[in-house]
Amino acid sequence: MTSEYLNAVIAEGSAEMAIIDVLLERNALIFARDDLLEEEVLRVRNGKSFARKHLNKAMDKKVKIYRILDSPRENFNLPKAYEKKVVLPVNNIYTQPEIEILYILYHDDFNKYKRSKLKPSIFAKKMYKDLDSVKAYNDVYDFWNAHFEELISVLHKHKGMNSNHYTIYDLVKSELKK
Repeated sequence: MTSEYLNAVIAEGSAEMAIIDVLLERNALIFARDDLLEEEVLRVRNGKSFARKHLNKAMDKKVKIYRILDSPRENFNLPKAYEKKVVLPVNNIYTQPEIEILYILYHDDFNKYKRSKLKPSIFAKKMYKDLDSVKAYNDVYDFWNAHFEELISVLHKHKGMNSNHYTIYDLVKSELKK
């Protein structure tokens, strides 16, 4: 382990999980897989459930939490008894409006998407027939793994659209940033 913390990366869905896994396997993030709590991306939405399942053991390091989600409205309340085990505040990493916006940016269809008034996931399903599923872990992983350089570029574009929030791009190593 190389980090002063254990890092808990909590993904909202399988698409987010797949993208983080691609970035981890390409050594593109500010932390490595062996710096992760349980060495994997976690899927849990509730702070109480997360604490009970993942913080209920002895650890020699505090846990820094990164939540990958699309809405700032979701609460993640840790029970007080567990707060001493984590670095506060929890880091919310937003994928607004939703993670499928990355496909739209990749295909340079943002204006077409805006005119459509569809959710990004619906727009992407309709427009990109070469993608079997825009939400299935394996399809998302395979797509972005095959388009890794473009993924970094698209994450940068997405950051530009969401400069007032932390995004996945903020977790990318500085030497990969454009």
